[in-house]
Formats: sequence, C-alpha cells, structure tokens
Amino acid sequence: MTYLAITQAKVTPDYREQAIENIKRIKNAALLNGAKLVRLALMQSGSNVGKLMFFQFFESLDDAERVYDAFTEDAIYKETMKSGKFEITRRGMLRVHMEFGDLSAAENLKYATLTIGTSDDPQLGAITKFANVLTANGAVTAVYGSGFVGDMADGKTHVFGATYPSLSAVQSAYDAAAKAGVADELYKVVSVQRRQVLRLLD
Repeated sequence: MTYLAITQAKVTPDYREQAIENIKRIKNAALLNGAKLVRLALMQSGSNVGKLMFFQFFESLDDAERVYDAFTEDAIYKETMKSGKFEITRRGMLRVHMEFGDLSAAENLKYATLTIGTSDDPQLGAITKFANVLTANGAVTAVYGSGFVGDMADGKTHVFGATYPSLSAVQSAYDAAAKAGVADELYKVVSVQRRQVLRLLD
C-alpha cells in the first residue's frame, strides 16, 4: 500500500525564495529516511494562490514516521519553522488506490492538477478510464487516493493528481477526456469540489 502526505504552507513574500531553497534541502532528508518520491509545487489557482505544496510518497507508515522523526532533528527544517515567515496551514495523508504512468519521471514536468471530489465509493472503474485517457493525451503521471488522515479523512473525499509538461498538455488531456465521454461518466458518480493548477518547482 502506498501513502501520500500533502502539506500546504503559507509563506511571506520576502521569505518565499529562501523557503523554496530550504524545502529542496529538506526533500533530501525525506528521501534519505524513507520517502520514495517527493515533489514541491506552488499553488497557482483558487483561494490558496501562492501557497507552497509539499508531496511525499511512502510505501508504508513506518517510512512516514522515520521521515517526520528526521525532520525534528534537521537543522534546516527547524530554521524554517522558527523563521516566523513559514506557516503550515494544512497537512493530510491519502491512502493511494492507483498510480498511473511513471511516477519516477521528473524530466520536463512543469505543472500538476489536483482535483478533490466526493463520493461514497472511490469509483475505481470510472477513475481508471479517466486516468488512462489523460495519460494517453498529455498527462505524464497520475495518482488517485482517499483521505486517510487530516481534514479529508471523512470516508468520502478523494484526490486525483496528474503531472504535465505544459499547460497545453493539460488542455489536450482534458479535451480528450471530454471527447471520449469519460469525464461526463466520472462526473455522474463523483462530485468535483475543486480543481487546482500547481507549478512544479522540484
């Protein structure tokens, strides 16, 4: 089973560049202590524009525990938290149901979309059809999971994320999903609450 931890942080404008550099260094601590993949992004749409997003994939919760234990001892992490200019506003964890594409592929990835929806059932069949169309028409990777820890751990909130090399690739993927009918099929069984665009930084 794979887990995905999502951390959202508010950063003052004068500290943003330093925060990004610090998190890139903290990323190394995460990878050395159990995270299998880490990504840093900047929210570019919705009410959280400008907030930093930190995504960590783990094979097990033991791996997650080792990473967070390492953070408490990491000098850069401590410096960032004590700066008074960096505030974690949300952190949650997903239980990942499915992964599509090559999640280790990092070259030329510039954007991600993050879609949050609700359904009493994860609707894996509809999601699989949707993801297959996206990854065949512009998306490089995709991941789908349900809230496990945090505000989204209500048994019915699910998150779908996908990465892209450009915004035109995002458009191509969603145009294809609409044309194929898989988007309409999905929206009949999952209520989409919001979809955000993120700029990948690392």
